[in-house]
Parts: sequence; structure tokens; C-alpha cells
Amino acid sequence: MSAGTALAPSTEPISAAVRWRDRVCADPDGAARAADRWLARSGDPELRVLARHIRALVAVERGRSAEARQHARVALAAARRERLPERAAQVLLTCAWVELDRGDPEAAWRHLEAAAQQLTGQDAVRASCLRGVLLFQQDRQDEAVAVLSAALPGLAERGDHQWAANAHVARGLAHLYRNRLDEAEADLTAAEHRFRAAGRDQRAALCRHNRGCVALRAGDLPRALRLFDEARAAGADPAGHPEIRVDRAEALAEVGLHDQAREELHRAASRLQRLGRVARLGDTWLALAGCALRAGDPEAAIRPARCAARLFRSQRRHSWAALAVAVEWQARLRVGQVSRYALAAARRAGHACAEHGWTTAAAEVWLVAGREAARAGRRSTARALLELAATGRGGGPGSTRQLTVGWLAEALLAADAGDHDRLFAACRRGLRAVASYASGIAAWEPRIEAFGLAEELGSVAVGAALRSGDPRLVLRWVERHRLGAAHRRSVRPPTDPELGSALVRLRSAVSGAAEADGSRLRSALSEIGALERRVRDRALLVDGGAIDAAQPAGTAEVLAALRGDVLLVLLAHEGVLHAVSVVDGNARLHELGAELDAVHETQRLRYLLARQAETGDQRAGAVYAASAAEAAAAVQRALLRPVAAVLPPGRRLVVVPTGALHAVPWAALPLCRGRGVTVAPSLRAWLRGGTDAARECGSAEPVWVSGPALEHAEGEVVALHRAGGGRLLTGAAADAERVLAAVDGAPIAHIAAHGRFRDDQPLLSCLELADGPLYGYDLDRLRRGPRTVVLSACEAGRSVPARAGQLTGLAAALLGRGTATVIASVVPVPDERTARVMMSLHSLLRRGVGPAEALAAAQAAHGEAGFLCLGHGG
Repeated sequence: MSAGTALAPSTEPISAAVRWRDRVCADPDGAARAADRWLARSGDPELRVLARHIRALVAVERGRSAEARQHARVALAAARRERLPERAAQVLLTCAWVELDRGDPEAAWRHLEAAAQQLTGQDAVRASCLRGVLLFQQDRQDEAVAVLSAALPGLAERGDHQWAANAHVARGLAHLYRNRLDEAEADLTAAEHRFRAAGRDQRAALCRHNRGCVALRAGDLPRALRLFDEARAAGADPAGHPEIRVDRAEALAEVGLHDQAREELHRAASRLQRLGRVARLGDTWLALAGCALRAGDPEAAIRPARCAARLFRSQRRHSWAALAVAVEWQARLRVGQVSRYALAAARRAGHACAEHGWTTAAAEVWLVAGREAARAGRRSTARALLELAATGRGGGPGSTRQLTVGWLAEALLAADAGDHDRLFAACRRGLRAVASYASGIAAWEPRIEAFGLAEELGSVAVGAALRSGDPRLVLRWVERHRLGAAHRRSVRPPTDPELGSALVRLRSAVSGAAEADGSRLRSALSEIGALERRVRDRALLVDGGAIDAAQPAGTAEVLAALRGDVLLVLLAHEGVLHAVSVVDGNARLHELGAELDAVHETQRLRYLLARQAETGDQRAGAVYAASAAEAAAAVQRALLRPVAAVLPPGRRLVVVPTGALHAVPWAALPLCRGRGVTVAPSLRAWLRGGTDAARECGSAEPVWVSGPALEHAEGEVVALHRAGGGRLLTGAAADAERVLAAVDGAPIAHIAAHGRFRDDQPLLSCLELADGPLYGYDLDRLRRGPRTVVLSACEAGRSVPARAGQLTGLAAALLGRGTATVIASVVPVPDERTARVMMSLHSLLRRGVGPAEALAAAQAAHGEAGFLCLGHGG
């Protein structure tokens, strides 16, 4: 039975209308139907005023400000015409709310003052509550808290739970903007409970969303994302409340998903304009500006920041205007507008932000201004600005970014003073703050973005170490810089049932698309795109984390583990490639030349090897082979010059690359042919791999897997199983869930399958199995990675270097789950020759040869060079 059926027949129409007016939020559809009946059939002027008022409130509830304003104006005119002052005053309260939502605080105040003269009792208390909301919206937070606190007891006494909940929401948000985060959480939780008890689930969901905003301000990004997602699932509808998209977009920008964040913001702006709710347009433009800044596009940030500041001023939202101005000056400075006026304006913008509680934004604009002043040769101005930014290292509530900015400013001041001890101490403190924050984040993309906060700190420290000329100091700081997402041991795998379900649906959709054509194919591809977004969104919410922050590898520890091996650590600083070599316990520092030249030669080599593998023409193959040999010699000159003289045959090489040089096919270089080469993301990861290689495995069985549609794959794994025993999964038995269950904790896992690498989303890189792709997201759900993994699949060893040297891809996911060694290719390799390489490789592994040496011998014997030994060479 509907609420309308329960109320209307048994009550007098005016009383029924008043009751409907006061419970519009609980049942807006029922209220709208009742109001429409009265407007169509009743000639009672007061009833028609109430009905029109109800329609205005329904429009407010649905987020349609323009429609609400029209209904309220008609109701107000009718109430005044019929000399109904109490009803007119009640409508004026709604008019004030609507004008506030439309971004016209002056009109809202006029309506409120006019209403207050006629209101008594409960309505007067509601007016007081609305006054507090208006004060909050105009950034008069202290006054707002005082007024709302005074109104709450009166609302509670009268049992006005709806308005009491509204007062808690407004007071909670006021506390949020005052950085009183505990009080904000308490008020918003109280409001959520009140709304839920009253059956107003959508309002309760919006309170949960606002609690996500509190978590975001506190720097707890994983909790913020979870609360946003829970709120949306509980009924917080972005169509009626586009500001939901704005807040979530800010979180996505924090994660580094800038394109997705911009898409959300443009959709929010369009919807807000359509609904006539310009009050939140300023927030949307400001978020767009911030997103552009984070994405490294300051030019695109200037206009939306300026528009946001103009709108905030018109709404008397002075603290938000201060924030928008600071963002605009950050952008202007970054595009080269570094006049004395610009620097002075940026300084003032920082002070305005600090006065309004935007302490992180203040530190950021001062830092940018200080750096640009230093580059322009204005040292005294730079020092003054950096000293202001350095005050942020005292820390705001949960703001890791503010701490990082503060310690970076302190490091830059120390560099200017030539005080290296102070510089390194500041960088150490800043990196420790980032590592502590990131250790609690299980999801890959937020963790990598979190470590991006440390990128500049690490760069400053590495630059100072390079200037010192001390190779061991350089080695230590390169290590500190690279410690990150793949270099820490997890407590448990990330857990989220919905993520697992989304991956299953995505696999099914991809398999179905293979058989579709025409319009069915277009529909299937659209579904795949939506499911990929769902997987990525759910992956942001996973639980997990690390035991503790990884510690940099000590020099003595590294030397002991190297024994007779040669170490080459590559690093790039300000476009120049450097190397630290360690040979027989002696560390040396080398400058190798322009980083781009080495990257270009590496890309050329990979291209030629791929063309050589793919061509079926013998003569063309010979041409590609000759060109590849020339490119390999060029890469060798660019990278191995420091250690070429100390690499006699048989001596093993451990390489820690940088950036795009993680994809160097080392076995193609003349000095590395037949030589054991291990490639590791960091020295700590290499040392940890040695520990992982020695661990007991959960299963004593090796696992052999073949995927579909690969001519030699099944024969390859059947032969390997015959020689090595263990568990064999082929045909329909080689589906994703069986494979994941079998390889979890295995001593060795060998997967022969088609592989696809995704530069745009590396964790959507995959191996094709019987029921569809096995993704990097799947591998990250393992409790424990196999001790050794061999991926007999094209380009499965590639990774995308992200911020602060972090890597993402299939191999990186496995190393992060405790796998000691991954053997995989970085270029396409013909599958008929791959099978022969794999047979030789496993024959040597069974005889106790270490993975790096076994791979080197197997590739040399069969003329291949595309596979790498990643992690620990054994």
C-alpha cells in the first residue's frame, strides 16, 4: 500500500497536505502525486498553495533547482494574494534554500530575513537552522557552527528529525572546512543514523559520501574511495546530486587517474548546468584545474581556476576563492610567468589559503613560487618563499602531501646553503612519511601515485649525491628513491569479492566478443569497456597492505650477496644517464650520456628483433638480423661501457635499470650472449628475491599450463610435464580459477599462452586461458606467488615505469606477491622456437643451474634473445 493511499482518505485535506509537505524527502514520488491531484481538482486557495509548495520541495529533493524556483514563486505569489502570511513565510524558507542551491546567497538572505519576521515555533527554529547553513555556505564557519549548535536542541525537542539531521550535515561540513575532522565525522555519522532511522536511505547515503570527503581531507584515500563506493551503492545518485561526481573525481585525481577524473568532472558540470545548480559549478571548475595541474598540464588549469575564483567571489565563498586563486598562480608560475608581480601574488595567495585553513595548498603554491624564483636567479625571494613552504613539514591533519612539500622545501633550502647533511636529513624524513602512508594502501594505482609524492624528494637527494661524486652515497639514495609498490612484502593479498566477480564477467565478455560480428561486436566492445572500468574502480577499493615500509639495501648486505657477480645500477637525472658499477667490492660512478639516446637505441633494437621474429621471409629476416646486431652494439656502448672490461666469459651480471631501460633485451647484446643476466627493479627487491627463492613452497608440485590457439603451447607443456612431473592444465581445464588455485605457492609455474601487453593499463595486460584472459589484477589476488614463474608468452616481461620508478605489469604483479624469479619476454618470440628454448631451460633448472644462467644458456643454444630473468637470478 502506498503512503498516499494510507494518508489521503483518512485525514482532512489541509492536514494531509501539511504532512506530505513535511515528509517529501521520505517519498517524493508519492508527494508529487498527491500535490498534482490537489492542483487538478481543488479550489481551496490554501490547499493549492501547499500543493505548489510540495511540488517545489519535490524538485529540490530531485536536485532540479530551476523547477523548484518556478513552483516556489507561484506558491509565494498565491499565498500573498490570498493573504496567507504563515504559508508565505514557509514558502520563503524554501525559496531561500533554492536560491542558495542556485548560487545566489544574497537572494537567499533576503528570503530568509523576510520569512523570519512571520515564523514562530518549529518554523522559527528551522529558519535558525537555515541561517546556519547560509553562514556555512559563505565560509563563515565559526558563526555557522555556533548557530547550528544553538538550533539543534530546539529541533530535537520538537522531534524534527529531518531538520536536525540537516543541521548535523551542515555543522559537520563546517567542521570539515575548519580541519576539525573528528567533529566532522561525528556530525555526519549522527546525520546518517537519523536519516536511516527515518527511512531516508538516499539522504543517509549522501552523508556517507560526505564522510568520504572527510577521509579524503584526512589523507586516507583508500577509506575515502570505499565510502564513496558504499554511498553510491546505497543510493547516492549522481544524476540528482552531480556533486558526487566532483568529490569522487578529486579522489581519482589523487590516485593518478586524471583522464577518468576529467570525464567525471565534465559530466558533473553538464548536469549541474542542466539542473540550474550553479552553486557547485565553482567546485567543479576548481577540481578540473587541480586535475590538470596533477596531470602536468598547467596551461589547461589557468582558465577553470580563474572561472572558479570569479564564481566563488560572487557567492561570497571567500575561502574557496582563495584556494582557486592559489591554484591559478601555481599554474601561471609553471608555464613560465615568473615576474616580480607573479611571485608577490603567489605569496599573497598562499597567505590567503593559510588563513582559511588550506594549509597544503598554501605550502604548494609557496614551493612552486620558490623553485621558479630560484630558477630565475632571485635567490633571496626564493629563500623567503621556500621558508614559508617548509613550515608545512610540521604537518596538517593527516596530510602526507603537506609533509612532503614541507620537507622538499627544507631540502631545497639546504641545497641553496650547500648543507648536504641537512638536505639528506630532510629528504630522509619526507621519504619516510610517504613510505609510512603508502604501506597501508593495497591497491596498485593509489600506491604508485602515493610514491609519486616522493619523486622530487628522491631527485633532489640523488642530484646532491651525484655532485658529491661518492658512488656508495649515490647507490644508497637511488635505492631510497626506488623503494615502493613492488618492493614491500604484503600481509595478505588484496581482497574484494566484487573485484573477483567483475574479473569473471570481463573474461566472459572478452570470450564472447571473439565470436561476435557487426552490431553484436560493437555492443560486446562497449560492454568490455564498461567492465574494464568496473574492474579498475573495484581494484581501487581492495583491502590489504604491507607489513612495514621497505628499508633500502645496505652496501655491506649487497656486497655480501653479490659474491663474484658484477652489479650495474642505472639512473637518470635531469636527462643524463649515470651508472654505479660494483666489481669485486669496488664501487665506481660513471656518466653514460643522454638518457634519450639510450632509450632510442633500445626501442630500435626491440623493434628490429620483433620484425625479425615476425617475418616469414628468410631474406628480410637476414636484413633485420643484421640491423638488430648493429642496434645491439649501440645499446651495449651506451650502457655497458663502464663494466665491459671486467666481464670475462662466465661472469654473471646483475642490472637495476631505470625507466624505459627495463625493457632492454640484454641477451641480444654481444657481451651478454650466453651470460647470466638478472634484471631487478631495485637492490632491495633483488635481495628479497634471494630470501623468497630459499623459502618452503606451499605445494611441492610444479604446474604446467597451456592456453588456447597457440600451435606449440600444448605440446610444450605436455613435454615439460613428462620430464618434470607435477600438475598439467591444458584445454578446457586451463581456466583462470583452476590456474590461479594451482600456481598459488607452487615451486615453479610455467604458462605457455598468448600474451597481450597494455601500455595504457598495465594491470589489464593478460595471458589467454581457456575461459578468457588472466589479468594482472588476477595475479595480484594470489596469496603467495609461485617461487619461479616462466611466462612463455610474447612481451609478458614488459612493465610500464610509473612515478618514482614504480613498475606495473604482469611480472611486477608477481614479484609483488612474493615470486622470486620471473622469466618472460620483452619482445615477440616465434612460438616454435620458444618451445625448444623452454625445454633446454627446464632441463638446466632440474640439474640445479640458477635461473639466470639456465636462461642464458638456453637462449644462446637456440639463437634467441627476447627473454629476461627478472627479480632474482638464483
